[in-house]
Amino acid sequence: MDMLTTSLIQRRTATRKPVRQYNHYWLVSSAIKTLLAFSCVLLVLTLSSCEKVITIDIDEAEKRYVVEGNISNIAGTVAEVKLSQTKRFEDNNDFAGISGATVTIQVNNGNTFSLPETTRGVYQTTAFTGVPGNTYKLTITINGNTFTSTSTMPARLVNLDTLTVGDLAFGGSTTRVIYPDYLDPVGPGNSYRFVQYVNGVQVKKVFVQDDAISDGLRITRPLINQDGDIKRGDIVKVSMQCIDKNVYKYWYSLDQASTGANQSATPANPVSNISGGALGYFSAHSVTSKTIVIP
Repeated sequence: MDMLTTSLIQRRTATRKPVRQYNHYWLVSSAIKTLLAFSCVLLVLTLSSCEKVITIDIDEAEKRYVVEGNISNIAGTVAEVKLSQTKRFEDNNDFAGISGATVTIQVNNGNTFSLPETTRGVYQTTAFTGVPGNTYKLTITINGNTFTSTSTMPARLVNLDTLTVGDLAFGGSTTRVIYPDYLDPVGPGNSYRFVQYVNGVQVKKVFVQDDAISDGLRITRPLINQDGDIKRGDIVKVSMQCIDKNVYKYWYSLDQASTGANQSATPANPVSNISGGALGYFSAHSVTSKTIVIP
């Protein structure tokens, strides 16, 4: 499980009530905190000439379960599911796992594997390794609730061929960025997620790409991180995940919400592929990785 998905925070305004929805969606938290602070400043300035004190009540939405599930094709890597709940607006961002769930993964409607709880809220197994082309069904039962999800590991294994470094002009300044290079297979519908590490620490930005305008072509698009920079001597690792379309929609919508690119007045939760009322995602993906030392 990558560090990003265990620390992100999603805050959603239900009927104009700011609420912390995901303890693992910290990206959206930053944007919403800024918006809330700015709104409060405007309110104070507007009412500064009034003597009446106004108290703003922040009501909390009903808690919901949050699922983070991952299967990869890397031998020896655990199949892992994390289960938590949404948090209150003022709570910290630490992962608070939920114990007592029954978690299973079924492979192509055949073999079913149980995932025992290894630490609080974390369910894992090494009983199987993901295979490209296989479909996996996740089932979670807890406190009378049942959550399910299906994810297909893309049959076509796409390799991350090389990493290069370049300078990119952005916001009036120049920043160094990583360019992953890979050959997209012929045929539409291929989707990718990139996880970047700098000196062993995962970059918090969400990186996703697809082949909507580059089907069957060699793709070299920069991984733009507006909140950080890479420097000479840094060791950068990039893992490329081949993901199915529903998982792509999840990460894409999370990225749009975290950057404010969706232009929505009320931030929304990412598009989940979990059924039964839980938030989050379940992803079966293949992985290839490359590492580069910044010159």
